[in-house]
Amino acid sequence: MEELEKQISEILEHIISIRRHIHQNPELGYEEKATSELVAKELKSLCLKVEEGVGGYGVVGILEGDRPGKTLLLRADMDALPIEEETGLPFSSKVAGIMHACGHDIHTAILLGAAKVLSKYKDRICGQIKFVFQPAEECSPQGGAKAMIDAGILKNPKVDYALALHVMPQLYVGEIGLCSGPCTAKSDRFFLKVTGKSGHASAPHQGIDALVAAADVISSMQTIISRRIDPRDSVVISIGKITGGQRYNVICDKVEMEGTVRIMTPGYEDEIKEYMNQVGKGIAYGHGAFFEMNYLEGYPMVINDASLTQKVKEILIEKMGKDTIKDIPQETSGEDFSFISQEVPSVYMKLGSSSRNAKEILPLHNSRVIFDEGCIPIGIKALVALSMELLQQEE
Repeated sequence: MEELEKQISEILEHIISIRRHIHQNPELGYEEKATSELVAKELKSLCLKVEEGVGGYGVVGILEGDRPGKTLLLRADMDALPIEEETGLPFSSKVAGIMHACGHDIHTAILLGAAKVLSKYKDRICGQIKFVFQPAEECSPQGGAKAMIDAGILKNPKVDYALALHVMPQLYVGEIGLCSGPCTAKSDRFFLKVTGKSGHASAPHQGIDALVAAADVISSMQTIISRRIDPRDSVVISIGKITGGQRYNVICDKVEMEGTVRIMTPGYEDEIKEYMNQVGKGIAYGHGAFFEMNYLEGYPMVINDASLTQKVKEILIEKMGKDTIKDIPQETSGEDFSFISQEVPSVYMKLGSSSRNAKEILPLHNSRVIFDEGCIPIGIKALVALSMELLQQEE
């Protein structure tokens, strides 16, 4: 591990400069042209086999070890968010209204660092390592992972295992969070419309007030959670946007709403849609209005393979210390690494990204969130150690 730490220290300044460049020049999902070009250039400099334009702006680098063995996939996402940055960092985003508020610039830098180090250990690697740089993780319900899978990233050579990590401000630098089984939520999206009949606000009986009907729909949707879901299970229905009305003295004839469903307990994937449709139509009918719903299936749950998770935990404890590992609960956020975890045994890890001296710990997707760059060498070290040990165990 001393040798590994030395290798990381030699490249760290370069890797941090890459991270800051990406942070200053963020690109939204499906638009990661410059980021993917930078990634491909770095991978080619390592003499890896490189594929570009995979499932959009995805990039794949393949490192073939000198000894036979299985294939491990390491994944990082590259896209930013439509958020105006307010961190005040000297390398803040130069692009108005776009920011790396989810830490994908950190992920990209870490995976490039891991590729640089692992390429120096080619003679010790059993099998192959695929470095997958994915676009459009933030673009639910489709996302970039599925497009890359459709483009063949799990084949030629066939992938046996997959690992990914994601920064987590709720953990400190030096900590890595793990959970076994479901570790993120199924993340769906819905669009609702309530249609009534307009009229003068002074004579509401002559119209059908879509606003009042929509208000009842919103309230009644929560009874699905409180009365139709087993209280030992976990599901969330949230309506985040509502639009309706034309003027203060006109009965509203149409209300449109958008929201999300998060399912943390397997088994409710089909039931929730039906419950929402029943409630919406029933409430609207009671008001004399009409109800329509467009329900979009999003990302499934990331399922951490129990056996592989245990191996990962044991390796990290051996190589990085017992205090490194933190047992964490399942999250309510969505993540399209889930599509990969459906196909091959996978482990999705959380990387501590907050300084212990931080005055304020802000969540992901916040315009002021700052990730401590001290997490970058930790992430590189973890990925390199896991890659070499897992493949050696399976030789």
